[in-house]
Amino acid sequence: MVMKTIKIQLEDAMYQSIVQSGVDIQAKFKEFLIDFVDDGYLAITTEEAQIRVSIAVENYKNGTGTYMNENEYKAHRNKHLKNLKAKYVNH
Repeated sequence: MVMKTIKIQLEDAMYQSIVQSGVDIQAKFKEFLIDFVDDGYLAITTEEAQIRVSIAVENYKNGTGTYMNENEYKAHRNKHLKNLKAKYVNH
């Protein structure tokens, strides 16, 4: 895996505050950057997410939803992760 370096500038007081708090700066920054990665899903608004969850709950209550068993879910998840890794292997 090829690693890249990102240089950031912080005010001394802010840096010292972060260091003194015991925060793992590299881990936190990595978490932050992961949000920028395109996961292949379209972004939706909070309102749209609430609508989708409400529909899913109603489908569950009515018995009209379709669901994966554990093995189907694991296969789906692994396929999605494999596709993401392949997509970003050279980025």
